Amino acid sequence: MKVTDCVGREVRSGCSVLYPVRRGSEMKLNKMRVQQVVPKVSGFNTNGRRVHVHNLENVMVIVPLGVQYENAV
Repeated sequence: MKVTDCVGREVRSGCSVLYPVRRGSEMKLNKMRVQQVVPKVSGFNTNGRRVHVHNLENVMVIVPLGVQYENAV
């Protein structure tokens, strides 16, 4: 079973993803480096904290501008 982000790109181990975070009334996007892909995505954010994202409808794989997804990962 392939795990995909909100636009249909495959989420793989080693790729970077953005996921939404809410702290009170503040909403922002955090970046995470994926370590494990199971029914949820696990990895480490930019602060080095372990993160588990369960709602994959809100996750987006980061692809550098001008690079095809297949070549970026």
